[in-house]
Amino acid sequence: MTRIVLAALVVLNCAAFATEVFAQASQTVTPVPITPPTINTTTLTCQINCDTQAMNCQNSCVPTTAAVTTNPAAATSASACNLSCTTQQLVCKQRC
Repeated sequence: MTRIVLAALVVLNCAAFATEVFAQASQTVTPVPITPPTINTTTLTCQINCDTQAMNCQNSCVPTTAAVTTNPAAATSASACNLSCTTQQLVCKQRC
């Protein structure tokens, strides 16, 4: 007797669940519109100017061959110069 009652409960639960699923099947969802990415030209121009200044600075750090032969310490000062140029570049880009 209990098996029949349990089977009836299972059938009723399945029927109730099926009506909920079918009710949701007819719903339509509108897609979210996709907006194209935009480029901030002011920030881009600022960053390009920072990069240009850094490259000009690093070009001035390159010692001539005559300076290297007369002063071997010129190579180490070029490293400090490059580091300074890179630091200036990062500070400049943070302002953009």
